[in-house]
Amino acid sequence: MSDDVLRIATPDDFQEIFRICCLLHHENGSHGFNELKVRSAIWRCVNRDKAMAAVIGPPNDIKAMILLTIEEVWYSDDHEIIERGVFVRADCRKTDYAKQMIRFAKRCAEDTGLFVSIGIISDDRLAAKRRLYERELKIGGYWFIVKPRRAEHAEAA
Repeated sequence: MSDDVLRIATPDDFQEIFRICCLLHHENGSHGFNELKVRSAIWRCVNRDKAMAAVIGPPNDIKAMILLTIEEVWYSDDHEIIERGVFVRADCRKTDYAKQMIRFAKRCAEDTGLFVSIGIISDDRLAAKRRLYERELKIGGYWFIVKPRRAEHAEAA
């Protein structure tokens, strides 16, 4: 099997997905990192417990990943797929891996009949990321944040 083939993650991928999640948080995290919560979410994904992960690369060298969970809509009995993280390693960013991850999420929507909420919460290379998402997905709104000054001072410390 080629290392460039997107595949569904299994429990064998757990530790490497955790390592990738640490990279994701280091690059884009806007809140503290709770290792137990992250490990729990990954376990849920690799065991397909109303969740799923797709990866590119072997279990010891994952190059890209997407984590998806199925959650109840807060105002409805309906469910939707929530993207919890998409990440392509820095050394693999001149590939189509991010596009493959987005297209995987779209296939999940078609296969399940559930809406997918997927987006960008980052200000790093935002314009390039936005262009990619706009080419692949229909815009369903915008997401804005307020970063209190107190949080900015805590980051500087």
